[in-house]
Amino acid sequence: ANHEPLLIEGKKGFSDPQLTQSMSDANRVTLNGLINYERRLGDHNLRFLLGSERSLGKSMNFSAFRKYFVSTAIDELFAGGELEKNNNGSASETARLNYFGRVNYDYLEKYLFEFVWRYDGSYIFPKDKRFGFFPGVSLGWKASGEDFWRDNLSFINYFKIRGSWGQTGNDRIEAFQYLSSYGYNSSATARYISNMTEEEKILTELRIPNPNVTWEVANQSNIGFDGEMFGGKLKFSGDYFYNLRTNILWQRNASVPGSTGLTLPRENIGKVANQGVELQVGYKNKSGALNYEVSVNGGYQKNKIKFWDETPGVPEYQRSTGYPMNSLLYYKAIGVFKDKKEVDDYPHLANARPGDIIFEDVNSDGKINGLDRQRVYKTDLPTFIGGLNIDLAYKNFYAAVFFQGATGALRNNYYEFSGESGNFLAEDVSGRWTQTNVNATKPRTWNRYGEYWRNGGNNTYWLQKSDYIRLKNIELGYTLPSALLNKLHMSGLRIYVSGLNILTLDKLKDYDPETTSAIAYPLNKVYNAGFNLNF
Repeated sequence: ANHEPLLIEGKKGFSDPQLTQSMSDANRVTLNGLINYERRLGDHNLRFLLGSERSLGKSMNFSAFRKYFVSTAIDELFAGGELEKNNNGSASETARLNYFGRVNYDYLEKYLFEFVWRYDGSYIFPKDKRFGFFPGVSLGWKASGEDFWRDNLSFINYFKIRGSWGQTGNDRIEAFQYLSSYGYNSSATARYISNMTEEEKILTELRIPNPNVTWEVANQSNIGFDGEMFGGKLKFSGDYFYNLRTNILWQRNASVPGSTGLTLPRENIGKVANQGVELQVGYKNKSGALNYEVSVNGGYQKNKIKFWDETPGVPEYQRSTGYPMNSLLYYKAIGVFKDKKEVDDYPHLANARPGDIIFEDVNSDGKINGLDRQRVYKTDLPTFIGGLNIDLAYKNFYAAVFFQGATGALRNNYYEFSGESGNFLAEDVSGRWTQTNVNATKPRTWNRYGEYWRNGGNNTYWLQKSDYIRLKNIELGYTLPSALLNKLHMSGLRIYVSGLNILTLDKLKDYDPETTSAIAYPLNKVYNAGFNLNF
């Protein structure tokens, strides 16, 4: 009897000869020049810089394809068949022109002044809005250089107060938004037949032009201090910053009814503020043969949307204006339906059943819909980041340890690939709802994303705090003493062991707290042992 084989040998590569050829050509020409001037007149010191930079870029690419070659003997396009052949090509040009300068002045190295400026031009914008002027100014006062300070506060041997304000411009946006741009629609429905034989592509308008598009602007303000005490053993610094971004490109579509059929261009209407503080303290000293240095640093920051085109009439609990960027809307998970009676007694979606997550009826209208979503004002960005660094040296031994940590962030641990497309996490399986465990706090099993509460992690059940403290780096080592090195005819030998990402304290069981994706590959623990030898 004839039996079909259980395995069929697979083929590698293409089943018939075909050829694609491509080429590209690009060049960028950058010209710049700088003038520096410095002059000291008694107690006055002046420095001046003036510069300009011009850049031009061009690129071009071309490709062609054919198949149905008679053989592989001739690998040239002309030898291919006439069917299923194709070609493509494109080109681009860029240009920028920048003028910039800086003026520094100090008197007695106690009173400090700096003025910087840029006058930038970009091909991205229309001619009358192509250039932007972005100035900046900073002031400093070395208070510890004053007589009254030396007479009364000499234990603080260095103290400086500083402040600054400046603007920068951003042109890293889609080019030529001030023009009506057109492109070929590749859709099969966007074609027509000419002369009853030829299929022609149709040009379609890609966007409505915005003739007023211009630079996005970042206004950056800062005030801070630097100090040293006890002969430089203790160092400290602090900063408060307030950054206001204006002219952010944003569409006004939220306030335009969909019934108009309009898709408005992006306009320079957005405003976002970001403010925070940064502190750093370090201390170094020695006790006998032990040298030690300890430093801690931390920063707290929070941003909020000051203006963008938000839909009129949106409920207060769904508003984003005045709150952090990228804060999202979620249904609030308040438990798990334990039986059919609970499903019937509380507002639910049509396909809800025991074991599903319960969504809170926020507006108490007796039904669950989009108006029951609440904005969660924490994002996957931490509001506080800090670090602790310790360096120790005892005779020929040394140790270096670095801890880092963060708090204030939420991450969505929704994991799509489960059920028919992958395995379940043990954390989701253990303690889940079953017919014999109806009082569970975890929902029943699911198949990928079929259930309403599995729709992209659209509810707070999947949100977890990603606060953590991590032993990021540690290194222990020993350096051979010079007397022994001389006998061995060596100039240096250091033996060490080190580790990276050794220990993490957090509440996440299956994910790395430094990542923001549930499927991101976790950080590795790395251990090293080695030596450095010099002759």
